[in-house]
Amino acid sequence: MGNNIKFLFFFAMMFFPCISFGANTLAFPGALGFGAYASGGRGGSVYHVTNLNDTGAGSFRASVSGSNRIVVFDVGGYIKLSSAVSVSSNITIAGQTAPGGGIGFMGGEISFAKKSNIICRYIRVVPGSLTESDEDDALSLYLAQNVILDHCSFEFAPWNNVDGVGNNNDSQAVTNITFQYCLNADPTGQQFGAHCESVISNWAWFFNIFANSHNRNPLAKTNDVFMNNVLYNCSAGYTTHTSTAFKHDIINNYFILGPACTGTDNTWYQIDKNQSIYCSGNIKDSDKDGVLDGDTTTPYWYQGTGTVLASPWSTLSSSVTKYTARTGYRIAVSMAGTRPLDQLDSLIVNQIRTLGSGTTGYTTGTSGPDENYYTSQSQTGLGNSGYGTIASGVKDTDTDNDGMPDYWEKTMDLNISTNDAMTKDAAGYANIENYMNLLGGFHGKTTSGNFVTINLLAYTGGFSDASPTYTVSNAVNGAAAMSGTNSAKFTPASGFHGIGSFDFTVTGTDGASFTSTVKIAVVPSGTACVDKLIKPACNGDLLVSGNVTTSIEFNRPVSSYIVFDINGRIVKKNLILTSAINRADVTGISDGYYIVKAGNGREYRQAGFLKKN
Repeated sequence: MGNNIKFLFFFAMMFFPCISFGANTLAFPGALGFGAYASGGRGGSVYHVTNLNDTGAGSFRASVSGSNRIVVFDVGGYIKLSSAVSVSSNITIAGQTAPGGGIGFMGGEISFAKKSNIICRYIRVVPGSLTESDEDDALSLYLAQNVILDHCSFEFAPWNNVDGVGNNNDSQAVTNITFQYCLNADPTGQQFGAHCESVISNWAWFFNIFANSHNRNPLAKTNDVFMNNVLYNCSAGYTTHTSTAFKHDIINNYFILGPACTGTDNTWYQIDKNQSIYCSGNIKDSDKDGVLDGDTTTPYWYQGTGTVLASPWSTLSSSVTKYTARTGYRIAVSMAGTRPLDQLDSLIVNQIRTLGSGTTGYTTGTSGPDENYYTSQSQTGLGNSGYGTIASGVKDTDTDNDGMPDYWEKTMDLNISTNDAMTKDAAGYANIENYMNLLGGFHGKTTSGNFVTINLLAYTGGFSDASPTYTVSNAVNGAAAMSGTNSAKFTPASGFHGIGSFDFTVTGTDGASFTSTVKIAVVPSGTACVDKLIKPACNGDLLVSGNVTTSIEFNRPVSSYIVFDINGRIVKKNLILTSAINRADVTGISDGYYIVKAGNGREYRQAGFLKKN
């Protein structure tokens, strides 16, 4: 028996080979770079964010006010901040646990200033015009150390989107910092992306996007590795400009001129005479023709020529899997930012996918150093004063309130009535971290005895213009096969519950390709749970399987339904029906994959469907 046409939105995370500085446990599987061994709140206590309030019990501000905590979210949506939030040391912020469309912060700054050992994943920080200080960043790393940021979005800050400045001594350095799969876009005021400055420093950047920014993308007054990143529509890109001698590995990045860029000679990476650099495989795409067809580019030297290294300065550059600039672009566009993409991030990613050929979404600014960028989020045209909205969702049932939902504990043969979140496995991860790590990667969910169908297109949006093809392999605790052109079907082994998995490989017509793993939580039969808005049902589809053209048919009557697109946006809803129905009208919706959530007032289920006109 199969749960057909089900899939998860992805909280995308690649499982790349990583460097090893010792026997320590990685922050999470797939953690890269100099911050990869941060332990965050591992071994401490679980704190729940239970509301969207700025202050008080259950608020995010209260949850991060003490050290040695793993912070999970029982709510989704935007939290409006009245001032900067100071995060304590030894903290894990697990934004991927938020229901609905995830979690975001508006109106203020998140500060890691003078703190250390922080893991932060899947959060959006958009200060915007609601911030009370024109010197707020989205993220402050002032004097911070041992930090990893993964799948985060930083936008519309009035100072720098990211600030990481230290002092000139060991005890006040900003070092061992990693940004991976993050989105840094549309800074206002100074219109600067990231200011990074510390004499003692090791920074790493992998698969990030910088977009719609005047300068400092980043400003790297640090020793760093900058690999497989994408810069789009920036007046100036990666820059150094300092009298201090630093070392830089700048490898396989893709620089794209956008509508705010004039001419074809923008200084995409500016290196001054005091720097030592290793550069290889970097591409500049300057013709704004909407085609991924850039050419090799070289540094722009100013104030004299620096030292060109014959090999990377950091062993990290040789140890981490490298992709060509073109493939790196496709991976970053598929995965960077907080997933699922909210309305604001979707707008930005869609701008990037035009490869410079589109002007929709841009405006002439009224202030700032460059007049071709937004000066306020209100200019995006989105609702909620230009911030867009984030769907709230519903928390999964968690009987013992240990941060792990009942369906997960039953899947892993844990006790739903015992707080065992911090019990560690042989790899060094706490039980709750294994749950968070599932959510932090490509994943699906089904029940024992039922197959699940995974839409691979949802994981690989950066390949959409390259006619992607897919293969599957290496199934664990089940069987995997392609189901149609773009989906994979995983069938658990008979009688099995636990974690299954399979690998998929995507290949574009341009030769770009990568392989990743999808993990499947196989829930014991009969397990009930309240599903997150972006999750399929645990125990059975509401839908009659098959493609739909004008309506979707439920296999039992419902009293309300909502239809979402693959970015979590509502495209159809009927919340108060006068009588129960068995069919929902979907005329007027474009072709594509969607999720419908429907119920009868007592229980709710959801499933995916393919709309074909």
